[in-house]
Amino acid sequence: MSTLMRALSIKQKLTMVMLLTIFAGVVLIGVFFMGYERVQTREQLVHEIAVITKVAYSQVTAALQFDDLNTLQESANSLDFDYTIDVVCIYDGALDLKARSFPGSARAVPCPDNPHADTTGFVNSKYHHIEDVFSESVRVGTIFIGANMDYVNSQIQRYFYMMLTALGIVSIVSLLVAMVLQKAVTDPISELAVTAASIATERDFSLRANKTSDDEIGQMVDAFNAMLVAIEQRDQELRSHKVELESKVEERTSELKAANQELEAFSYSVSHDLRSPLRAIDGFSQALMEDYSQDLDATALGYLERVRMASQRMGVLIDSMLWLSRVTRQEIVARTVDFTLMCEEVVKDVRERDPSRNIKVSVQRGMTMRCDSRLMRIVITNLVDNAFKYTQKVAEPEVVIGCKEGVYYIQDNGAGFDMRYVDKLFGAFQRLHSKDEFEGTGVGLATVARVVHRHGGDIWAESVVDRGTTFYFTVAG
Repeated sequence: MSTLMRALSIKQKLTMVMLLTIFAGVVLIGVFFMGYERVQTREQLVHEIAVITKVAYSQVTAALQFDDLNTLQESANSLDFDYTIDVVCIYDGALDLKARSFPGSARAVPCPDNPHADTTGFVNSKYHHIEDVFSESVRVGTIFIGANMDYVNSQIQRYFYMMLTALGIVSIVSLLVAMVLQKAVTDPISELAVTAASIATERDFSLRANKTSDDEIGQMVDAFNAMLVAIEQRDQELRSHKVELESKVEERTSELKAANQELEAFSYSVSHDLRSPLRAIDGFSQALMEDYSQDLDATALGYLERVRMASQRMGVLIDSMLWLSRVTRQEIVARTVDFTLMCEEVVKDVRERDPSRNIKVSVQRGMTMRCDSRLMRIVITNLVDNAFKYTQKVAEPEVVIGCKEGVYYIQDNGAGFDMRYVDKLFGAFQRLHSKDEFEGTGVGLATVARVVHRHGGDIWAESVVDRGTTFYFTVAG
């Protein structure tokens, strides 16, 4: 029923409500009058039988005293006044049947052997009237009258047909009236619905609904129009902001392109202009050490060695800076990879660089990740390199690689670091240990952070000095 009501228009719903209300009213009135008529007809039947019995009472009394069968038969026939009476039985004082109405009639029913077996009243859709006949306080006989309910039922049936007729007439008239009157309610609502549909389709918030009344529908139209005004103003503001934002984006894009071009030019300059002097410094220092070592004392040779080491270190820093810049600009090509296999391959490559070290490495099985496999391999390589490097002074080094609830982690039991300086961990050229303790340029973790962020994820670390470090990172779905 609720599904049907949702599918109907408001005009159809109003019509249905009116018809159902009128139908219920007519039916209730009809049922009331049918019940009332049934009670009245039954009471009328009882009254008529009681009256006709009293009229014949004295005649039946005299006939019973003198055993006048002809008079008794006439009395019985007079009591059977219409088709409502099924049978009239007159008994003497010994309850012997003396007379019966219409003996031998096809519609006559048998007289009961003992009329006092029943009481006066309605029994199984029949009415029984039992009245004893007395003469000077002595019962000389009994009158039994059995009546049917045909008249009562016919009256009820007539009222039922009248109710159906009235229901049909009232329904037709009500439908015609409803079709005329409901327009005052449905037309404004329909017009409002059409306006709303046009606005939703055309996205034209300048349209307004037409107000035709000051009732609740009129108030709803006012509220709807006020909402349209607010939406139109907001839409204009959004368009204005959009134009302004597009202008700023275009401006920033131009600035970014210019910055990228400058960065590429700088990278080219670093790669070509700085490398040549560094190579010259390193080469001439080596030539001095090889060709004039016999003319130089140990202090001078030491200075030259330090010049060579500084130039070589500067070359490494230049390479690291260029690599960091290249990783930042590299395009992301994401696909689902076997992360477990990638980690195992990286661990194997790192082990081959220093096969003398015996490090226990555990890699969780069944890990997958959607990422750019080239860039993610850089992340894993840097983190595993760090784990191997910072466990050099541990007697039993151990590295664990795994994933829990979408968070990947690489854990070691190495040197660790002070968490007070964790904010410097992923900065370029930032180091939490001196180069005398552990070698490095301070670019690896900066590269890792940039790759993770370009994958839409985040990276952080937890550490305890001399008890190891755990790096955690996530990637977007």
